[in-house]
Amino acid sequence: MLLAPAPVAAATFHLPSTPQTVHRSVLSPDFAPVLKIKSGDTVVIDTVSHGGLTTGDPVSFFAADGIAEKDVLPDAVAAAKIPYDKSFGGHVLTGPIAIEGAQPGDMLEVRIRAVKPRVGYGVNNAGNGVGAAPDLLPRDTPSSRTIKYDSRMAHFKPGISFPLRPFLGTMAVAPTSAIPSRAPGIYGGNIDFQKLQTGSTLYLPVQVKDALFAAGDPHASQGDGEVSGNALESSMTATLEFVLHKGEGAAMTMPYAEDKRNFYVFGMDHDLDVALSNTIKETAKFLGTRYGLTPQESYSLSSTALDYGLAEAVDLNLVMYAKIPKSYFAKKTAYWK
Repeated sequence: MLLAPAPVAAATFHLPSTPQTVHRSVLSPDFAPVLKIKSGDTVVIDTVSHGGLTTGDPVSFFAADGIAEKDVLPDAVAAAKIPYDKSFGGHVLTGPIAIEGAQPGDMLEVRIRAVKPRVGYGVNNAGNGVGAAPDLLPRDTPSSRTIKYDSRMAHFKPGISFPLRPFLGTMAVAPTSAIPSRAPGIYGGNIDFQKLQTGSTLYLPVQVKDALFAAGDPHASQGDGEVSGNALESSMTATLEFVLHKGEGAAMTMPYAEDKRNFYVFGMDHDLDVALSNTIKETAKFLGTRYGLTPQESYSLSSTALDYGLAEAVDLNLVMYAKIPKSYFAKKTAYWK
């Protein structure tokens, strides 16, 4: 009798952000993978913020705010030279990563084991004509602000500091056709959900063969809504573990997320009212599948017990979310964190 082969240990890879491993402004199934992995593997992914890259010279951009040339990532200098479609947005995306055996109808679980800053500063823009209140400021208002931070706190100005909340604004499997990276959707993408920090999980329905995962738009901090049009844009290194679930994405019509305490269900649309309605419907679907609630029970629970929030109000699709506390339910499930 032959013994079964010993299980192959999961591997850990490092994926740097170089001109050979990044692209800008587009999510597409047509990019060749820059790394191939198996389910269970972990990838330490370097990402580059597009903050400070629009002039093509990030060294000069940051020098104006007192950032020394030695503190500007060579990766950012190189990424600033990559041509891109400005109408699509300026995101720098690392990847894509191919997951062996992934097919449409599967679900990709992305466990966010760590998100750590690569630099000690980031950029926020808040000016006329942008964000969720585009007429708030006069036309000549300076829009760019470089904000420095330490290991725990961002220092907005003397007397005002706030905690860091590092996360990736964009995590996506490839859509079925090329689209602007600004637009979130069923494939994930530019969801800008600030609760996807260390210890959380994102679930994505696979759209194309090998999944072709890409990540970017890193943030040091962001409030719900990202109302000025961007966050504290800052380069990050993320440690992500990938688990493929065969066949479990076939019924998914939106991504969803989870952390130790809560599930988070998303809804999207160009219209914020419709995005909220879609979130309520997605929540009813989730509660029915996970806990056996009827649509009427789900609607009632949504109104009496759940919180609905705004992930982002500034991209090509607007994103609302429902927060579902696990503590409300007698039925418990294990979580990796």
